[in-house]
Formats: sequence, structure tokens, C-alpha cells
Amino acid sequence: MTARWTVVASCVVLSMPMATIAAQDTAVVVRRGAGGFQASRFERRAIDVFNALNTIRVVGALTVERGTRYAGDVAVLDGPVVVEGVVEGSLIAINADAVIRAGARVDGDVLVVGGRLEDEAGADVRGTMRRQSSHVAVRLVEEQLVLVQAAAPDTTRRRARRRYPVDGGASILLGFEPTYNRVEGLPLHLGAKIALRHSAYDATLRGYGVFRTAGGFKGNRQDIGYNIEGLLRVGRRRTFTIGGRAFDVVVPTQDWPLERHEVGWGSFLWHRDYRDYYLQRGVAGILAVAVTRRLTLSAEVARVDETSIAERDPWTLFRNSDVWRPNPAIDAGDYTLLSAGAEFESRPPRRGRGSGWLLRLRWDRGIGDDVVQRPLPLAIRDPLPTQGFTYDRASVDARRYQRIGWAGQLRLRAFWAGSVGSDPLPIQRRFSLGGPDPLNGYGFRTFACNPGVGDPAQPGLCDHVLLLQAEYRGGLGLDWFSNGRDRRTAVTPEPDWWDWHEWFWFEGPTLVLFGNAGTGWLDGEDLGSLHYDLGAGVEWGGFGFYVAKALESGEPVRATLRLERRF
Repeated sequence: MTARWTVVASCVVLSMPMATIAAQDTAVVVRRGAGGFQASRFERRAIDVFNALNTIRVVGALTVERGTRYAGDVAVLDGPVVVEGVVEGSLIAINADAVIRAGARVDGDVLVVGGRLEDEAGADVRGTMRRQSSHVAVRLVEEQLVLVQAAAPDTTRRRARRRYPVDGGASILLGFEPTYNRVEGLPLHLGAKIALRHSAYDATLRGYGVFRTAGGFKGNRQDIGYNIEGLLRVGRRRTFTIGGRAFDVVVPTQDWPLERHEVGWGSFLWHRDYRDYYLQRGVAGILAVAVTRRLTLSAEVARVDETSIAERDPWTLFRNSDVWRPNPAIDAGDYTLLSAGAEFESRPPRRGRGSGWLLRLRWDRGIGDDVVQRPLPLAIRDPLPTQGFTYDRASVDARRYQRIGWAGQLRLRAFWAGSVGSDPLPIQRRFSLGGPDPLNGYGFRTFACNPGVGDPAQPGLCDHVLLLQAEYRGGLGLDWFSNGRDRRTAVTPEPDWWDWHEWFWFEGPTLVLFGNAGTGWLDGEDLGSLHYDLGAGVEWGGFGFYVAKALESGEPVRATLRLERRF
């Protein structure tokens, strides 16, 4: 059977909580004992779980009563915490004692930092139990727990705040974008940032120039750009953010396939750029409101000039003599862009296996003026109106993360995007589907609605796309180097700097079984049939190797190497 390979590298990677317990929103310094500023791995893990979006957080005493069930991780600061019922996740106690009564159940790990740990006979703890007795100095800032180096007396802190109500600083920005691509090469950034912090607001102003190395620094618009933005955020729990920016940047036509740093490394290493780009210059104003910790609403208005940009010939580590895929031309001109969005997120942490939702809704309207359209066959698009036009498009992205057992997780995703207006979409606002992801079993832009165009750039020209994804993730449970140790009952009363079992505990990789279905179509056409593929993969952290086969005759098995999880 013929096999095709897609190699991508990266520079690094049904229940909601039944009870929500609000943490206090004022800054609190907890300092009992000699917790140092250099955090141990247990302190870092405890703080990471506490700060995770789907964690049930408590400041003060907590009793999980018998018959009560908490869905998800539970983190308690300045407890104590007593568990008599069920915690369907991990239990974290920071500067607090923890007691797990007989008959209680904790599905995840139990980690106590700065307190005592007591588990009675008959308690069912299905993860690892660990304790660090020394207390740790922490502080709540905007509902996020952070380490502090020292704690002055309360009166001194209050006096300092009255004398110096505003904190802040300035810094030089020198770096680069992770998206190495065929039109910019490596985009270098040089600029400055000023930040002001007050008890009631945060203000940030930053600006930098963009130097696109693929052009040899000739000084024209395609070689040099800029981005200047200012943001003002008011509030701590329910934040209100307003800002503006002026920019001259290169932007992609679609934010898939792959993450931007994966696209960058795929371009730099293997001479394969999976995105298309255009120049966008203009000004914009933004507004965002955090209605709750999980729900955010946003809006943006912009006036931009959009221009095509040709591919260059940046150097690559392998296949440097190959010719780059052309970067397609766009419908260049002036556009007024209006957008509104909503996002609800209760999913587990990035590497977690808990349960939660991610819902994203977006609506975009564009008003085109003085647009120089690129001719397309009438079967794909009617000519754009000569006196300006208005297009509308929308997208819905719904994801469910469902924990199954101790080490398993089911992930489901449904995504739709498309035109909802009467005027056609410009080329740079259209869609496509195909490998290397999210339809792993199909080739690059198999579903791009571009028959008859004859463009070697393979532009994505669909007005609508529909994508359905499902995957099951479970640990293989190899337990190498475990020395016969049972992780479900292990207790380490007082870890030191070297813990043999912690360093050499390897549970094995994660097995991923997945299936995808999707298609793309044009306005005036029916949805038609979905196209399916099935596959399997093995992940180690974020690194993943996947093979997939389209459920159609004549399609080969395709392999993909990634350092980011699929969704």
C-alpha cells in the first residue's frame, strides 16, 4: 500500500462542575513558615491546577459532604479540606490540611503543599497521594495564584499602596514570529513596551517594527511592517478591555491547517508552507468583556487596505532547491471590517484529561471599496459588484472534552463556517479542507472548490465548510522504571530534591483513535456527501505520530508527525 508522509515540527508542542465556589478577589498573601521563592515541582503543579480554568477553587475551609459529587479538579487555599463524598478529579490543598474519610472517593491525585494529609482506612484514592509539609508563600492576583518572594507586614503593604498606587515598567521588544513562511522568511521584531498596573486597571502600550528577512531588507512595504497597539483593562473579576492598534502585517487567509509554529517549522525544515498570506495595513478598535470567568464577548471594527504578496525564496534546511508553491493573489482593495464573537470555555488544562466545553461563535461583515477583483470562473463566483459590496460570514466551533475512567478522554468537535450574505466572499475570506490536518486521511486542500481554476497555488475557494471530529485518548500504561510501585496507593510524606520514582516514573505514551468527516461547497450548491477518514496515533506529551486512511478507493495511507495535539 502506498504511503504518503506529512512531516511537521513545532518549536516546543458530560459534566460541568456541579458546584462553583467563588474565590475572594482581593490580593491575599499567605505566608506561614519558610516556603521559598524557588518553587518545587509539587508547588508548581499545585499552582498550575489551582489556576486552571475548569478547576473548582476554594479559599478557606471546604467539606465535600457525603453524597456530594464534584465534577472536576478541586483546589483549596488556606483550608482545611475534608472529603466525605466524591471528587471526580484531583484534590489540591495549598497551605491547608486534607482529610479523606472512609468511604470517600477521589478519582485523581491528592497533593498537599503546606499541610497534613490524612487518609482513613476505606478511603478510595485512585491516583497518587503526595505531601510537602513546608508552607509556600503565594498571592491571589486577578483570581490567579502566584508565588511571592517575601511578605511584608500588612500595615507596610497598605501604606506602600497609598503612596505608590501605580506600578509598571518599560521593556525592549526583540524577537521573532514563530511562523517562518515563504513570503516573509523569518519575521524579526524590534520595539518597546510600556505597562502600567493599578489596583483598578491595567494599561499596556507596545509597538514594534517587523523586518521580513526573505526580501533582503530592501526597504519597501513588502519587507518592512509595523504593529502598534494600546490596551486598557478595567476590573479584576469581570474585566472590561478597550484598545486600538495600527498595523502593517502579513496575515494568513485561514488559521489552519496546523498551528502557526508548526507551519513555521514545516516551512523551515521541509520546504512545505501549508498556509496562504496577504498584506493588511490599517487601524482597528477592539472591545472585550469578560462576563464571567468562562464567558467572554468581543467586538472589533477596522479600516484596512489589503494587498497581494508574492512568494519569495527563503532558505530551508532540507529541499532548499525545490520551488515554493505560489502564494495566490487576493481581491485587493479597501475594506471596512466589523466582527463580533463569543467564547465559553470550561475545558480542562492544555494537557489535562478532564471534562469541559469550548464554544466559539463569530460573525464577520466586510464592506469593500475600490476592490480590484481577481477573475474566477462563473461556476465558482459571480463577478464582484463594481460600486462596492458587502459580505457576511459566520462560524461555529463546538468542542466537548469528556473524561472516561482514570486515563481516558473522549473529544468531540463540530465546526461550520460559511457565507451568510448575498454578495460573494472575497478570495481571502474563503475556506478549504484537507490534510495534513484536520482531515488527516486526505491530501492538502482536497476540498477547496477550485476545479477549473488551473492555479498551481491551489487556493481555497469554498463558501462553506463543515467538519466533524471525534477521538478517544487513553494511556498505554507501560509503567517503565516503576520498580513495582503502585501509583494508586503511593504516599511520599516528605519529598527531597531527588526522588528516584518521580524522575523515572514513565507510564507510557498516549494512544489516540480518531475519525473525521468533512466537506466544502459553494453558494447555490447542496451540502452533498461528507467525506470520511479513520486513523490512529501515538502521542508522547504534545508530540504525536498519526496514520490515517480516507474511506475512499484509491486514497493511500497518510502519515503525519506533529508536536501539537489535534484539537
